[in-house]
Amino acid sequence: MKNKDTADTAQSVYLLEYGRRKIKVCADTFQNLAQIFGEEGEGMDAEEEAGARQARAVYLMRKKLTEGRQLFAGNLKEMAEMMNQVAEESVRFISLGSRRQKQIAKGLLSEGLLAKDVYLVQKGDGRMELSVLLSTKGRASRTVEDAADYLSVLLDMRLVSAKRNPFFIGQTPLCFFFEEEPFYCYMTGTAMAVKETEEVSGDNFAFFEADDGNFTMVLSDGMGSGENACRDSEAVADMTEAMLEAGLPLEMAVQLVNSAVASEGREENMPTLDLCSVDLCEGSCRFMKTGAAVSFIKRGSIVEKIDGGTFPLGAFGYAQAKPAECQLMDGDYIIMLSDGMTEGWPDGDGESKLESMIGRIGAVSPGELANSIMKYAIEQCQGRIRDDMTVLTAGIWERTRED
Repeated sequence: MKNKDTADTAQSVYLLEYGRRKIKVCADTFQNLAQIFGEEGEGMDAEEEAGARQARAVYLMRKKLTEGRQLFAGNLKEMAEMMNQVAEESVRFISLGSRRQKQIAKGLLSEGLLAKDVYLVQKGDGRMELSVLLSTKGRASRTVEDAADYLSVLLDMRLVSAKRNPFFIGQTPLCFFFEEEPFYCYMTGTAMAVKETEEVSGDNFAFFEADDGNFTMVLSDGMGSGENACRDSEAVADMTEAMLEAGLPLEMAVQLVNSAVASEGREENMPTLDLCSVDLCEGSCRFMKTGAAVSFIKRGSIVEKIDGGTFPLGAFGYAQAKPAECQLMDGDYIIMLSDGMTEGWPDGDGESKLESMIGRIGAVSPGELANSIMKYAIEQCQGRIRDDMTVLTAGIWERTRED
């Protein structure tokens, strides 16, 4: 049996290396294409440009094509970088041994579950993932949460179901994935106010947790207000969420969204993008801001300000995102705002006044915190809502055994 385990491990290593090489070949292809498009699209020489200026329509068309090629080349480079990152990811198979696998299968069978092919994998960041082929015994139904609880006891490891799993385990065997439970948990809150002359807000947001244990807050403020601004910011928020859930890094997602906005060529359509990603295993926090307003981290009465980005999406071919990293602690709050929360105050000092007010608030739920901030901002503006106003909050706590 040991020889079989060794052979299986060697085969798995070979297949991983084979897949890694194939991905790298694809990445090199995208990189070469990016270079070709970039070189050919760098622009016209002086003689061509002088002649083209005599026919402005031709000049503008050539200029637009050049910009389009540069954007496409940038997207190809991002794809190549993503493929190389995937290829460099390392995993290590941890052999459970035939006896341990039989014990796990026997324990699950007593709970009405049939188990085969149990594999424990340690990913490059040190986190553990378990895969197992599961089906139900007879017609009894089981949920994937049930299986996670049983496996946690059998392996003495706190496991949760991966989000890509089906909810129910049926009679047909399927491969299910389970991951180590993150060290931190969170709660969120929101508060919104629509500009007094509009019916819909030009701000849109999203909260989501990815399979890699990262919780992300997304806020987009459309240029202007009303339905057009709402449509633009909603598209940005949806596109960003889809990219991050697919596993793209923050920087790459921002660049691709920026390219999509820039390719439309509409100067009146330049929404902002504000991202905050929290690693629930490590407690680290990363902001990426493109034209976004200020954010805050509240730790008791101490408030840290995260300055906003400079230019909105689509202003340049390459997004001028401003990253910031922080380490969170048990009981911290993250607060994100649209610019309507700090602009239009009588004395023009919205940021510092909000910062002081946030520091004075005691321990409350994220929802209460968001509502208190919104109420204070509206009061300071004498009850007027001259722009769309949005507050997103998240409280981060260390997970206890009872959670």
